[in-house]
Amino acid sequence: MEKSQNRVGRLISAGSADSNILYGSGFNAHDEFLYYEADGKQYIAVSVLELSRAMDEAHSHVIVRDRNDIIRKTGKRDILLGLPEYTGINEWIVPDSFPVAYADRMRNAGIIVRTMDGDFFPERAIKNEEEIEKIRHAMKTTENAMRMVQEMIRQAGVNCHNMLVRKDGELLTSEYVRSEVEAEFKRRGYTADRTIIAGGKQGAAPHCIGEGPLRAGEPIVCDIFPRSDRTGYWGDMTRTFCKGKPVNPKTERAFASVLKAAEKSLAMLKAGAVGADVHNCAARSMEADGFTAHKNADGIPCGFIHGLGHGVGLDIHEQPRLSPGNPNPLPAGAVVSVEPGLYDPEWGGIRLEDIVVVRENACECLTKIDTFLEIE
Repeated sequence: MEKSQNRVGRLISAGSADSNILYGSGFNAHDEFLYYEADGKQYIAVSVLELSRAMDEAHSHVIVRDRNDIIRKTGKRDILLGLPEYTGINEWIVPDSFPVAYADRMRNAGIIVRTMDGDFFPERAIKNEEEIEKIRHAMKTTENAMRMVQEMIRQAGVNCHNMLVRKDGELLTSEYVRSEVEAEFKRRGYTADRTIIAGGKQGAAPHCIGEGPLRAGEPIVCDIFPRSDRTGYWGDMTRTFCKGKPVNPKTERAFASVLKAAEKSLAMLKAGAVGADVHNCAARSMEADGFTAHKNADGIPCGFIHGLGHGVGLDIHEQPRLSPGNPNPLPAGAVVSVEPGLYDPEWGGIRLEDIVVVRENACECLTKIDTFLEIE
């Protein structure tokens, strides 16, 4: 086919661990395949091993090709070099995750390759009701896991060293809770990795996953974020618990402040609200309670030290953001986290996280589990 200098295609080469190819194709496969757009149509090129499944599972508007047919018709073993001849398109837009080695091979063959300015699928920021239902299911599964955590803490005893003890006499550790949660997700068709169960001062580092025995009277940050093996959509939820009354009175004050900031932020969320404004509302609320963001004498960040929230969908962190860097109004249909937190290496951390759908006049909270600090 004669190549056109005027037509431009779009191309992804990846497996479904890449959220863009999963979004564009609807096909969930570990092995790498091609997704491409040409002349207003969407295609995937897969191996013969995946051909029948791709025909059944890909989006109905996506045309499925056998990659071997493209190779045979062009005589090029490298399908990326044969695709321009097969389609008649010599200029391709790729996502910024496109492998440099692939782009170099194509450019060396005279093919024009350029990366997309901005998100490859900007429409991903707005979820349709089918996507929202998939996230809703992920959140229900996440809630079940969080209740497991609550129950493990509730059933634990306390030994003479103030450590939590399981019914079998073994210590209740971050590792044990995490392994139980992640095993339960696997049984339910989800995958969770690096689940955060961070007790005491470990919780002052927002992404510390936690290790060792959990203790009574100390906050335990529990951040759970599974991905559906079937749909690829994520759930995300954080709660902070304390077995018994907190030892440090700042823990209770911080929890009350974080909860109030979350409630104020949720009340602001609706279509048209600006991401930076929602973040700043939470930050000002906690500052008014005496929790200012700063670095302590050791240079450790304290207070509210991260953005208020992020989009959730086929990526655990995606657009839009609730952060100082987002001056844009939120669209109806966006699914975002609201997760204010306070951190101090003196006593630990408090973080609470809900997932909400931005609607025209308010937000719909997909997180149905109660929020509380103390577990007796």
